[in-house]
Amino acid sequence: MQKRFITLTADERATLSTGRQYHRQHQFRDRCQALLLSSDGQSVAAIMAVLDVSRQTVYAWFNRWKECGLVGLANAPGQGRRPLLNAADEAPVAAAVRANRQQLKDVTASLRQELAKDFSPRTLRRFLKSVVGRGDAFATP
Repeated sequence: MQKRFITLTADERATLSTGRQYHRQHQFRDRCQALLLSSDGQSVAAIMAVLDVSRQTVYAWFNRWKECGLVGLANAPGQGRRPLLNAADEAPVAAAVRANRQQLKDVTASLRQELAKDFSPRTLRRFLKSVVGRGDAFATP
């Protein structure tokens, strides 16, 4: 069986090292580390052991690097859990918050019934933080 390794230029190695240290997604950092380890001569089995992933996963990372470069290592859009509250819910949330600014638990209870969605006050708080800088939906009239 032929062993598979990734060969990196000095610029690619520097870019992957930076991605390994500073990227916000841990999956991206792991993928960068796998490529760096392979470039250092580590076998796929060793990379599997270090990162606790399957052989298919490591080979998929190698293929994505070869086909797409650094962009191929990032998570594709649409991965992960869908948000419980979205832009369509912004107007009812704004009205409910204006009506009762001090009690998010009460706002959450009324919005659960109005929107027919089950979410916590913490989810509502995160949603409010995400939309407060986007516009004036929550500005006082």
